[in-house]
Amino acid sequence: MSSIASTADAALPAGAEPGELPAGSLAPARTTSAASSHFLKYWTAFWWGLSGLCAVLFYSGSIDFVDSARISLYGISIWLNGWVITWFLPANRSLDKMSLYHNCLAAWMVCYALTNVLWEIPWVLFSPFVFENIHTLDDLVAYTDYMRETPLNMYFWALASFGAVDLRTVNHDPTFFTLEIYSIANLAFTVYFFHLNNKRSPYRYLIPVLGSGEPVASTFIFSFTEVFASFENMPGGLADTLLALVWTQYQYILFPMIFGYLGYKLLMEDWRHCFRSGQHTQVV
Repeated sequence: MSSIASTADAALPAGAEPGELPAGSLAPARTTSAASSHFLKYWTAFWWGLSGLCAVLFYSGSIDFVDSARISLYGISIWLNGWVITWFLPANRSLDKMSLYHNCLAAWMVCYALTNVLWEIPWVLFSPFVFENIHTLDDLVAYTDYMRETPLNMYFWALASFGAVDLRTVNHDPTFFTLEIYSIANLAFTVYFFHLNNKRSPYRYLIPVLGSGEPVASTFIFSFTEVFASFENMPGGLADTLLALVWTQYQYILFPMIFGYLGYKLLMEDWRHCFRSGQHTQVV
């Protein structure tokens, strides 16, 4: 905060104290571009549609549990990189730098929140009651007939699919469960970010800045507790272990650090704008 204050103190409007934002200041209006929104819809529909197709093929007996889960997980790991494509969309070339940063940040936050809604939060809520006495991959695969009894039983496939590469999903590992609880907080912060963005609050980007460290720390703990435990919960070979601990996890280390930095740049730009304009329209 000191850097922006020292830069902008000279431009303070009347009545504002040095180092403070003018009361009721509004940040620049920022929205996700139409091109980014359309891309993200189709990108999400394709990769989550692939996951749904894997479930259908498993239910019909065309592929087994492990292969259906693997393909789905590879697809979701690719989907999480979608914000990178929004950076290079031809239609976004006309955006100014800060608007481009906002587009990419919004795309990442939406994707992260969707993983919370579609898997992590349901898993946190229901896994303590669904999984019993599952200690090996064979124990998990033994539920195949149950999952195929009725489409309603496919909830088990959805909750247990990550267990094909990481048995902590189904064996009530306390560290795994504790880390996944953060998904509830992340979803709440994401909703609040978009609320603040709609209100043009100059503090909106504090959410990705202050929240950038938690996914990094959690993912480090998530992956390296298993490394230090000699991969005792990894039921497959090297490819499955990399899928569980690298290809579905690096996004939560690398991307929060990128958006922590870009969020800082956006935050500073908002505050410069507020100091320059000295607006006094109340933000509710």
